[in-house]
Amino acid sequence: MVSYVSKLATKTYPYMGKMNSSNLLSYLPNLAIWGAASTAGTFVFTAGWPKFQDTFYKKIPVLGSYWDKEIPPEDRIN
Repeated sequence: MVSYVSKLATKTYPYMGKMNSSNLLSYLPNLAIWGAASTAGTFVFTAGWPKFQDTFYKKIPVLGSYWDKEIPPEDRIN
């Protein structure tokens, strides 16, 4: 006789779109490299902006003094 199966025997994995946990783990090194590169690029391109200097860069513990500009007294406009 032939035996019939009423349901398919499958396992379901948690996923979001086509991404599941195993796919995410395989993409993780690439995502980390691209994230670090985009963060570094943002820091490079915003280093000359005074708003970013005051908000972020001057508060870096060791490197913050690089963005402090000391104007000599004879060059100051009163």
